[in-house]
Parts: sequence; C-alpha cells; structure tokens
Amino acid sequence: MRITRRAVLPVAAGGLMAPGLLAAAPSSMPPSQPEHSGDVKARLGVTENPFGPSPAARRAIIASVAEAPYYPHSEAALRQKIAVQEGLAQDQVTLSSGSLDALTLLTVAIAAGGRVLAPRPTYSTHLAYAARQGIETDWINLRPDHHIDLDAMLAAIGPQTRMVYLCNPNNPTGLRPDPEQLRTFCIAAARKVPVLVDEAYFELAPDPHRQSMGSLVREGHDVIVTRTFSKVYGLAGLRIAYTLARNARIRQLNARITTSRNQAGLAAAQACLGDAAYLSGAIAYLKQCREMIYRICEANGLRYLKSDGTFVYIDCGMPAADLQARLAALSVEVRLFEGDAYRNWMRVGTATPDELAYFGKVLPSALGA
Repeated sequence: MRITRRAVLPVAAGGLMAPGLLAAAPSSMPPSQPEHSGDVKARLGVTENPFGPSPAARRAIIASVAEAPYYPHSEAALRQKIAVQEGLAQDQVTLSSGSLDALTLLTVAIAAGGRVLAPRPTYSTHLAYAARQGIETDWINLRPDHHIDLDAMLAAIGPQTRMVYLCNPNNPTGLRPDPEQLRTFCIAAARKVPVLVDEAYFELAPDPHRQSMGSLVREGHDVIVTRTFSKVYGLAGLRIAYTLARNARIRQLNARITTSRNQAGLAAAQACLGDAAYLSGAIAYLKQCREMIYRICEANGLRYLKSDGTFVYIDCGMPAADLQARLAALSVEVRLFEGDAYRNWMRVGTATPDELAYFGKVLPSALGA
C-alpha cells in the first residue's frame, strides 16, 4: 500500500482538516529534500518528520520574515503557552535551540566532577560531548526483553553518580517503560541525584501525558524533562525545544545558554503547539510508515521491535556494520548504536514512503550479498 500524507490526514484528523488545506497538500507540502553528500536514495539514518511543518506553522514562518532584521526580544509567549499546557509556572519552562543543546548543557553542568548513569544502547550524543569534557558515563545494559532495566539502574547509583539519564521511549529500541514503574524509579532516583528524561518522541505515545514524567516536575521532584519540536512537528531545521524542571534547574540551564532562539522557530513552535488536527495526522502518518518498515522486515525474515518513535530497531541476523556497508553501497543510510548485545541491530528511520519503498526493494540483495 502506498502511503501519502493526503491519505493519512483526513482519517487521522476525523474531518477536522479544512478541505482547502487537504487539496493543497501535494503541491504546497512536499517532503523536504535536504542535500546529502553522494547519491543517497533512502536517508534512513535520521529520525525526522519529512513532511515538515503544518500549514499553520508555515504561515507563521512566512509572517516571521518581517521580524528577520531584529533580534528575538521575547520568548515569554511560547514559554507561557507551554507552562499552561503542563500546569507549571512560566519560570519552570525554558527554551533551547533543539533538545540536544539542553541535554548537553545540563549534563555538563550537573555531572561536573562525577559520572552519569544511563542505559545502553540509548541516544548519547550529549554524553559523548560530556566525555570530551572529562565526564564519563556508567552504562547499564537493557533487560533481555530490550526494555530499560530500571531496577539495575537504581541499584547502580553510587557516590560518583551526579545524574541519571534516560530516553522515553528509548532510542533506538522505541520501547517505553511502564509509566508507573518509571514514575516510581524517577522519584526514588531523584532523592539521590537529578534525573534527566529525554522525551523527544512524547507526542507519539498513547495517552502521552500519562506516559510523560512532566507530572513529577509539577510535584516538585528533581526531575528534568526535555522535549522538542524537531520530530513529530517537523521543525528539525529550525532548532526549537523546551525543558521542564524546578526553577533552580531552569536557572542553571539558562545561565549556560549563550544565544536566543530564532524568530522563525519561535513563530512556528507557537503555531504547532495548538495545531491538534495536523498533529493527529502526522502521528497517523508516522505510524503507517513504521508499519511499512514492519512489513519489509517480515518479508525478509527479520526480527524487529514495535516502536513508539520515528524509527524501528531491526535485528539484521548478521553483523550490522556489514549490512550497513552493503546498504550504503546501494545508497541507503541507516544508523547503528553501541552495545555488545546489539552488534546485529540497526535503526531505520521512518523517512518518506518512496525512501522506504526503495529500502524494501534493495534490502533482499543487501542481505544476500
């Protein structure tokens, strides 16, 4: 089945999308086509929403051009909108240029002179940066069922631990801990050290606010939650994200942020945050893309994990580095993660239907090469 944004949005939005917007979708909202080095036909190593911003966000971006000559003078409107959504005070919310910026600055600030505790595999770009600053990470392997081992992580907090980090859902597995178990873990861990929870794929969860640890911020625990507009909302290129935390942690982060957000990103984020129709359609589209990857795996006899992210983690049945090289020769990019137990696994991003179709076409020859 061919997946298109036209097919997905009317169903997902329950008729809420205006007919004019749907009619305009193929011409006015094509998948973005970023430049690549070399001839890449399937860019599956990244996790994005390739259809980009909603119509409302696009209009806001165009309108923001009038403000381009001026430095952004206030982020308060967006922070207040987020605070109201989360039931927090405005001083418990701050913005950053993508969540990686906040994750990195918080890790270096909080864990200085000590160590970070994190599961493996997980998203770790900020932890790699921290390592270059002399802050090492103690890694806790996932459980045999590929879930984060919360019990082992809690037991591993030691005298040198300065911060606990985890991603919910975990990247690259796409699996979420049980929300009550995660809540219990975060409360217990936060009595000892700050807990940083990366919720980049927050909107994709069933009942996302139940799955989120944002409620622990409201209750006053030393839990820090980061979220981004880069994934479901399609604003990766505009670099806009937000952090929820105690005011003391927000001040700690703000003291290290060196620049303001950009006008277009602020305007687009404000428009996105209230665009329920586009959000439901984008979630449905990404779900169908994941299901397309599942079918490709099944057709090739490959095991995979059902994901709540914009990606699927796949057991290649062979060294993943070898398959990655074969796919690269066929102009397909995928991503590998560290972890001795996952040397045969690769992560495939949702991308566009055309890219996924090409991946499905060339995968059998790559596996059989």
